[in-house]
Amino acid sequence: MVNYATKYSNTVDEIIKAGALSDSAVNNDYEFTGAQTVKVYSMGTAKMNDYRTSGANRYGTPEELQDETQEMVMSRKRSFSYTIDKTNAVDSPEGVKDAGKSLRRQLDTVVIPEIDTYRFAAIAKGAGFRTFTALSKSNAYETFLTANGMIDDAEMPTVGRVAFVTPDFYNKLKLDDNFTKASDMAQEKIIFNGQIGQIDEVPVVKVPSVRMPAGADFIITNPMATTGPEKINDYRIHEDPPGLAGHLVEGLFYYDAFVLNNKKNMIAVNYGHLGSLTASMTAGESGKGVVTVTGNTNGGKLVYKTASSVTAATLGSDVATWAELPSDGIVSATASHKIAVAVSVDGKAVAASEAITVAVGG
Repeated sequence: MVNYATKYSNTVDEIIKAGALSDSAVNNDYEFTGAQTVKVYSMGTAKMNDYRTSGANRYGTPEELQDETQEMVMSRKRSFSYTIDKTNAVDSPEGVKDAGKSLRRQLDTVVIPEIDTYRFAAIAKGAGFRTFTALSKSNAYETFLTANGMIDDAEMPTVGRVAFVTPDFYNKLKLDDNFTKASDMAQEKIIFNGQIGQIDEVPVVKVPSVRMPAGADFIITNPMATTGPEKINDYRIHEDPPGLAGHLVEGLFYYDAFVLNNKKNMIAVNYGHLGSLTASMTAGESGKGVVTVTGNTNGGKLVYKTASSVTAATLGSDVATWAELPSDGIVSATASHKIAVAVSVDGKAVAASEAITVAVGG
């Protein structure tokens, strides 16, 4: 057995840091207070006084500086396991089924995208500012400036601020006549992995749309706002384990991401397009059916509406009264009625399906 975490821990850690686009969005300023609990301390401030030129306590009466403690419970325990049979490996082109290379592919194409996706969703959920402005090439730059200005007006620091944008937003930005490409997107100061330039002096990282929350085109944040604890990153390659001639590859990830209460106004996200969902329904028990949804549902709550006539949701439309879709997809409905599904953020739609005909058991 090769304990990958022991023998190759530095290499594996470098792979994650090199590939993860969300590392510049989180910090490691936390401590564990138990098996699953993360504690973060935030120092308070003191009020300003009028200075007095006589008497005692001329600066004002001293007050004990308070701090705020936020405790959060980690919940993400993710793992994988696969085998490479020795007989299959020798019959494959050289290196195709190499255990070490397969682990690298697993990290690059499965593990890292999942961690990024989860972190960006957590950041968007905890954002102090959320806007629902449909984007076009004529308003992309203005929408970004407006969101960045919200953070400025909240008196949040500019140092450390970073923006994560989808390729579609980036393309609209480049087509926006109000955007000064030559100055704002200068490549002189590349700081973060994946950075492509700056907008309004904010470093910009382009992120695949599938890793962003549903409907979100950009997130402006600061790593001070979100802590990203990682308790276990364990990778193992077992050679010829009992019952197998070949390799058993396993990995365990224990991580999470939390937005800090008093720093949420460092974050602004704009939902600029309606994400596309595909809904289907199969008959279940009497009067019930099973709804299946495909598409990007990250970062929001999956909701549905069923009635004799249902209008599909549009970007920012009110879906606050729609029912939450159960995790098993089983809902009660009436035959011949319609049903539509949406992803809800603050009671507004950011992704939606077309209305389809209900299928229920008789």
